Amino acid sequence: MRKKKIVLIGSGSQYTEFFLQEIFKYDDFRGSTVALVDRKPDRLEEVMNIGKKLNNIMGFDIKFIGSGNRRDVLSDATVVYMFAAVNYMHAWARELEICQKNGLNPYEFHTTGPAGLSMAMRHVPLALDIAKDMEELCPDAWLVLDNNPLSRIQAGVLRHSNTKVVGYCYGHELVQMALEQILDMTDRDESTKQADPVEREFMCPADNITVRQAGVNHMMWLLDVRDAATGEDLYPKLKSILDVADLSDIPAGYRYCTEVYRMFDLFATPADSHVADYCWSVDKGNEERCGLYPFPVASWFGGRDKDAWAEIAQKVSDKESAEAFIKQRRTGWMSTQISRYMFSGEPKYFPALNMVNAGTIENLSSDIIVETSGVIGPDYVAHNKVGSLPPAAAIICELNGRIALLAADACATGDKHLALQSLLVDPFIHSETVARNILEDILEENKQYETRF
Repeated sequence: MRKKKIVLIGSGSQYTEFFLQEIFKYDDFRGSTVALVDRKPDRLEEVMNIGKKLNNIMGFDIKFIGSGNRRDVLSDATVVYMFAAVNYMHAWARELEICQKNGLNPYEFHTTGPAGLSMAMRHVPLALDIAKDMEELCPDAWLVLDNNPLSRIQAGVLRHSNTKVVGYCYGHELVQMALEQILDMTDRDESTKQADPVEREFMCPADNITVRQAGVNHMMWLLDVRDAATGEDLYPKLKSILDVADLSDIPAGYRYCTEVYRMFDLFATPADSHVADYCWSVDKGNEERCGLYPFPVASWFGGRDKDAWAEIAQKVSDKESAEAFIKQRRTGWMSTQISRYMFSGEPKYFPALNMVNAGTIENLSSDIIVETSGVIGPDYVAHNKVGSLPPAAAIICELNGRIALLAADACATGDKHLALQSLLVDPFIHSETVARNILEDILEENKQYETRF
């Protein structure tokens, strides 16, 4: 059994709450060490308080340690999570403003286009700094990325370091929940079909179906959907519903995905705002019919301050309140399962892994980052082979996958020429002048941060 030590870098993130809820669900984490890293001492203290209270109440014998410097805690780590985000909400809002100023109208503006490039400028160097420390202090550890733009950060680490890295996105849970609603296989109230993107972040699938997808992060194609209890193939039933359904009867956030299905014969995932940033045919008609609009950044729950963590800690006082916290939101939040499976004795199925393609999807380039199901075990991560995507679906993934590599290399090296090229080949940008203006705006905005430009 490998030493069980997990390091969370950026423990002020909301993902830390999900992590703390998950580790106390599974005996696999008993006796492990959890190191929390946060640059704000008062916030770190409150998060540590929650972990220690839960540990004392639940009796898991977990050793919690905290530091403002990741190098103090990386030695002997088994798994390192990067939850850290650089001035996230402010910068995310500014990236939308820059896009709109230059005539672009992105919807999720996280992983693609100018906003994805700008985010990568801040986060690729941070990930590479973490990877460099890991190479020195815990060279056998895995780096798990939960950050956006996921493919660009991961490509930066893979192409410019020697650190083992895997990326995770819980979009598969979001689409699973929506498909349960479409197929009428959920006990969820009918009104939740109108839930907005932020509300859906707090909802979980009922696990009545299983899904298999493949593509690039935030632009996936549903390959298979089945009844979890019987194994029945539900894709024919899903298609029969989608072919004739009024869009108003489709859950909010999946109406454009439905229109993409009607154009390409495969259901696109994980949600409208993600998919629309990858499909350059999207237009005003889609916006009006599907209710497409930019992601509501101001509503995003993001990172938390000291007071928010203190409020959570205050609610954990005894066995009953601790168990209520542990069961509060996600059941089996899959990012935490990555470390759990790595602690186990044999490989286990995993629904969504971001890794180098290497032949997983046969008609996509071998070096781009793709997302599909796989297996995880002790020091072992592998994709399940997919075969080929339909030609049109493959084209969308291939182009976006290659742009991600170009942007990653630009941000890892500080090469403005490569950064410009990543914008010039973006199918949403139809003007050299616009591309140059956007790049200057992005570089100016990111002067306040540590980048390699």
